[in-house]
Parts: sequence; C-alpha cells; structure tokens
Amino acid sequence: MPKSYYVSGQGNDNSTGLSSNSPFRTLQKAADLTQPGDTVYVMNGTYTYADPFDSVLNIRNSGTANAWITYRAYPGHVPKLKSNNWNAIEVQGAAYIVIDGLKLEGNNDNIKLGYALSQKNNLGNPATSGNGIGIRPSRQGPRKNPHHIIIRNNEISKFGGAGLYTNSADYVTIEGNRVYNNAWYSPYGSSGISVGGWNSDSSTGYKIIIRGNSVYGNQQLVPWYKVGQITDGNGIIVDTGRNSDNGVPGGAYTGRTLIENNVVSSNGGRGIHVYKSDHVDIINNTAFQNSQHPDIRDGEITVVEASDVRVLNNIMYTKTGRPANIVSNATKIVYDYNLVFNSTTFTSLGNNNIVGQDPLFANALIGDFSLQSGSPALDKAGGLTAAKDRYGINRPQGNGVDIGAIERPMGGSPSLTTVKGTGGTDSLTGTAQNDRLSGLEGDDRLIGLDGNDLLQGGSGNDLLSGGNGNDRLIGNGGKDQLIGGTGRDIFVLKRRDGRDVIQDFRDGLDKIDLVGDLRFSNLTVRTQGRNTLLQVGQTDLVLILNTRPNQFTTADFI
Repeated sequence: MPKSYYVSGQGNDNSTGLSSNSPFRTLQKAADLTQPGDTVYVMNGTYTYADPFDSVLNIRNSGTANAWITYRAYPGHVPKLKSNNWNAIEVQGAAYIVIDGLKLEGNNDNIKLGYALSQKNNLGNPATSGNGIGIRPSRQGPRKNPHHIIIRNNEISKFGGAGLYTNSADYVTIEGNRVYNNAWYSPYGSSGISVGGWNSDSSTGYKIIIRGNSVYGNQQLVPWYKVGQITDGNGIIVDTGRNSDNGVPGGAYTGRTLIENNVVSSNGGRGIHVYKSDHVDIINNTAFQNSQHPDIRDGEITVVEASDVRVLNNIMYTKTGRPANIVSNATKIVYDYNLVFNSTTFTSLGNNNIVGQDPLFANALIGDFSLQSGSPALDKAGGLTAAKDRYGINRPQGNGVDIGAIERPMGGSPSLTTVKGTGGTDSLTGTAQNDRLSGLEGDDRLIGLDGNDLLQGGSGNDLLSGGNGNDRLIGNGGKDQLIGGTGRDIFVLKRRDGRDVIQDFRDGLDKIDLVGDLRFSNLTVRTQGRNTLLQVGQTDLVLILNTRPNQFTTADFI
C-alpha cells in the first residue's frame, strides 16, 4: 500500500513522518524510506545540508511505471531548499520520479564575481559551481541511468552552476518551471536548462520534453575551463546528444526532443541552443533579447553540429546588433513560420518566415509577451504547432494558430494588463479591459472585474473571481476558491494536490480544462452532499458546488 510521508521545517526525524502532525525534519529521511507509489509532502521550512559536497536531497529509490514516487510541496506551502552544495537535488540513477512545486535557491547571493574568477581553475568548489537539480547516473554499484523523470512547477534560481541538468537520462519532462539567474559563477560552462540523452529503448518518438518554462537571466560570467572563454549561459541547451565525446554508452541519442511554449529572455547565451544533437523540434517558443554577454553573438535560437532539427512558429526578437540565429555544420534543418525582429541577419531555411515586423508584445519590459491586436504573429503559424499555449489555452483561438508561446484569446483586447503579486498575501483587482492577474506566493485575492481575464493563483490558498466576461481561472497550488462570474468561463485543473472549489459552474456555458495527462476518462465523478466531487485515483481535484454528477459529460471538458 503506497504511503505518504511528511517533512517540515519544524519536524523531527524521530517522528513517524506519516502525518502532517508528525513530520520528519529532513528530506533525506523520507527519501530513503520511499517505495513505489509513495508521496513525500514537503511542508514550509528551509531545507539545507551541512556537507557542501553532498546534496540537500539525494533521490536513489525508484518507482515503477504504474507507481511513481512523487516529491511535492504540501498544499498551500512554499518550502525552500537553500543550497551551497553540489546539487540541491540529485536524482542518481532513479526512475519514475516526480518533483513538483518546490523552491530551490542557490548560493549566488554570497559570491562576488572577483572571487568566482579567482576560482576559475578550481573544479572542486561547490560554492561557485553548485547546481539546482541534477539528473545523472548512479555513482555507486552497477551503473543505472535515470529515466522517466518529471520536473514540474518548480522555481530554480541563483545557482552558480546549472539551474537544471540531465546527464545520460531518458524520458525526461521539464515543464512549468521558472528557471532564472543561474550559471553565473561556474567554470563548467553551465546554462539554465541543459539536457543530454541516453537510449533506454529504441523508440524514436518524443522522449525529452521541455515545455511551458520561463527561463531568464541565466548567464556565464566565468570562462569555461576547457577553452578559457565564455561559451554558454544559455536559456535552454540540448547538449552533445550524439554522445561522441562525452563517454556515454549506447551511442547517439535516437529519441526526439520537443521544446515548446517556453519563454526564454535576457539570458547571457543563446535563448535555445542545439549543439551536437539530432532529432529536435523547437516550436511555438518566444525568445527575447538573449545573447546578452558581449562574447556571445549567436542570437536567439541556434543549431550547431546537428541534424534533423525543426524550428517552427517561434518569435525571435533579438538584442540590437545580434543575428537571430546561427546554423553551422548542420544538415536537415528547417527554420520556417518564425517571426524575426530587430536582427542584423537571419538564416532562413523556409519560405514562410516573417522578418522585420514587430511582434507587438503587450509589455516586454515587465515580462508580458502576450500579443496585442494587430500583431503580425496572429494566426500565422504553420506546419507543426503546439496544441495548447503556455497557459493551457487551446490553439487556435482565431482563424489560425499564433506564432510564439502565447496564444491570443478569442475576442482579446488590444493588450492584457498584467498585474503580479509578491511573495506575500496580495489583493489584486483588474480593470474594465482584459487583465492577467498572477498571485504568485501567499494566500491571494484576485478580482478580474470586466473583460476577458486570465487569473492565475500561486502556491497559496487563493480566491479567484473572474467577474464579467469570458475568464480563465487557474488555481495552481493550494486549496483555491474559483468564481467564474458572468460569461463563458474556463476552470483549469491540473494533476496535483490541494482541492479547489468551483462556486458557480453553469452547465452549458462554463467548461473545465483538463491539462497535462488528465482525461475525462481518468476521473471519478461522485456526489458529496449537494455538490459534485471530481477525483483522479485517490486525489481530490475539485468540488463543484450545487451540481449533480449526472449533469457532467465529456461536453463539459476541453
């Protein structure tokens, strides 16, 4: 029978760890006990480990295909792993692992650039070279490679090394994370997200997936020790998948890699970089003013020593004086249906690119890369497109799919007014126009008022009220109260803990959007008093007030 373990900053490793009232203190205590199907709930607290040459959390125990092991934030909690270690979290040869909703913070605030440069030849200093999440083969005993790993909805920042890397891993999904201000001080040539594959089987379908992430401010300030130059600090890199010079057994990686719906901005290196790797699809991403470091002038999305790479439906808005892309020593490369702006040059390997037209972002200076009315990116995507955008909105919303990571909602206003909360408890109110309200952490109150609004809660227990208009409500973590108001509203549900409550679902008007791997066929729909409870397995998803189970059909879900 699967167990749930609880860990808290106020816990004790001599406790049972089997309830929120009797939690462990350390993550490792729980991790060492896990068996297939178990869940480790991480409650509020700051988690560290005294030995910098070890990790705050080592994951060695594996789940199975039908019983994954999950590490996730306790509903409504925002636990932090604070690390000056080699890795905050290291997955060592484990399989069928989920890491969901954690905040990881590295050591950058304690390092000065002068000190980091003095350590450029010291390859054994975790203070400057520590990583956020490392996924790699086992260190002891027979070699075991990691596979079937999901890294979801985490915040990973301020690591001198990589924010997140995989080394010789297969079937890895990295989605919905915020990865920023990493890679500054390491001499290893690190990046925000770095993936390298290994063949666990002969499948040639999508096996590595990087989607819906926000990746910014990652840059390399210390030269890579092998060449003495600045080479990386990329937002996302698919690195040496050919495995020709890194000692990975099994030959070149034959699975496909999918990179979609990411927003990569203001990174020191390229926004998205494919290097010595094959079989990669880069679709519907927004890349904004990357290649910030003066030594890197490669632009937004680059392909070097690679083959079978498709770059489709991306927005590439360059830093002044930079090219949009570099294609070097590469074959079977397609760049098509992209929108390119502000670049000095663009290597166009397709007939449908839009070059020289401003994409008309709502407000790029505050990170709002949604599209205004009249954007040349609207309805212009073609070929291979993402089925949903980074917010889970179905594509297309208009006469065609939009280029970039964010689909403009049907009937959208000239721009979405974006209001973001803080790490505390916020009360955010929209305008008479279309608004995007984002609560982030804390127990927030988001009121959309008029217009077609997008309301996103954070990790706390939030109240989201759409008001008038056709609104989209996303609770995210915590136990949230969702009120659509008038109009045709969409309530977004994800596979996670923290039961939400929909207070005013109107049959025939409102819809429930099941995202990720949720399907209507997976749900248990049952009565709870005068209400309807939707469950997946033993997990409560949402309580829908004043409704009956028999009124729900597939027509109510998208």
